[in-house]
Amino acid sequence: MSRFRVVQVLAATIALTAACASSATPTSAPAAGGASGAVDISGFAFVPATLDVAKGSKVTLTNKDGTTHHVASGVPGSPDGKFDGGVAGGATFSFTFNDGGTFKYFCSIHTTMIGTITVK
Repeated sequence: MSRFRVVQVLAATIALTAACASSATPTSAPAAGGASGAVDISGFAFVPATLDVAKGSKVTLTNKDGTTHHVASGVPGSPDGKFDGGVAGGATFSFTFNDGGTFKYFCSIHTTMIGTITVK
């Protein structure tokens, strides 16, 4: 293969790679309505600590710690009662967000664990 042809193939490969990368969906985009979102409970923290989803999305929190956590909406000392549930080690807790807004949540057992879900 000639040097000119090698350069052409290399240029085409670079252009194709750049085009594919620029069309990728950003990870911070909200989930589509009726879709799902995921939060891990790991190392006594919610990962990610903030999540954006669309109305109608079901968010599932998966406890990867070996201890029980209790997810409650609101802030430590002021739960607001929108959602509430215990999550044993290895278990999950899910809630479907039908209303828009910003929803703060925390672990009522380990109150330094806090998170926020924004529903658009």
